[in-house]
Amino acid sequence: MGLIAVAANPASGRDIRRIVSSATVFNNREKQNIVERMILAATQMGEHRFCIMPETFHFADRIREHLVDDFHAIPEDAVYTPEHFEVFNNQNDTTRFARYAEEIGADLLIVLGGDGTSRVAAKGIRQIPLLSVSTGTNNVFPEVVEGTVAGLAAAVLASKTVKVQECCEPCKKIEIYINGEYTDLALVDVVFSGYVYSGAKAIWSKKDIDRVVVTQCHPATIGFSAIPGNQLIVLPEEPFGAIAECGTGPVNAKVSLAAGSVTPVQITESAKVREGETMTWKMDRSGMLALDGEREVTYRAGDEVKLCIRRNGPLCVNIRKTLELAQQRGFFRN
Repeated sequence: MGLIAVAANPASGRDIRRIVSSATVFNNREKQNIVERMILAATQMGEHRFCIMPETFHFADRIREHLVDDFHAIPEDAVYTPEHFEVFNNQNDTTRFARYAEEIGADLLIVLGGDGTSRVAAKGIRQIPLLSVSTGTNNVFPEVVEGTVAGLAAAVLASKTVKVQECCEPCKKIEIYINGEYTDLALVDVVFSGYVYSGAKAIWSKKDIDRVVVTQCHPATIGFSAIPGNQLIVLPEEPFGAIAECGTGPVNAKVSLAAGSVTPVQITESAKVREGETMTWKMDRSGMLALDGEREVTYRAGDEVKLCIRRNGPLCVNIRKTLELAQQRGFFRN
């Protein structure tokens, strides 16, 4: 019997970047439907249980009511929530649940959200694989994948048909140090902003952006990684990151910072950065660092800020490779 942990963020896909752009809100009913399709697919491939993170929308209760009480589609004990997991209704709940998933021996952690949700989950896991499903606003790190397919991949890993080392690779992350002290991490991008946080944590205006450091970038992405992606391509598997400096002078680039919005910006410099290379700045004014889209770290004038891109992030599930290996080993045969 496999154990699959699920953290569905009820706040993802609902922040101010969607209000000020042409994006629609990703509602929690659809997230519930995605999780239900995962569970239905996985439980039809074996006896697997799902431990679902407690949160304010009560995904687990709604799923049990629908799949167990109404349709009798899964066993009664297939879905549960931890009994003594206190909910504080903030991002630390996801970090704590990710740590809890490891402690109870889950085979993997599935996260529903955007880049920010994946980031806080990554802060809590060290050993088990992470499968991120896109339901957020900025979705460079999570995959856009049908819930059924994600559930099948989870069942493959939970059944040990394919070993973790065969289908999972550690991802890149950006380590942040303030005055020599490790402070936080980002999975996709760190934005330097001279505007100290006020109101919404999310950054959406080009006026807030001084510099962007990324683990990956491509012109086909949306969000802040699209700024270096205007001039460079860095793939997740490559041993590089990238940096772009932004100015306030004449516009020389157009980037997709938000859904339905192509924003003119000035990029004064862009370059690739090797994994392990330390980037250091002595800050001449106070500001904040936005990590994967949201302002999280404050710095002051005179502080030394160091960033380093390393490939020591969470083990990320390669869904296609997982299912290809499972097919070769007869996982889908009757």
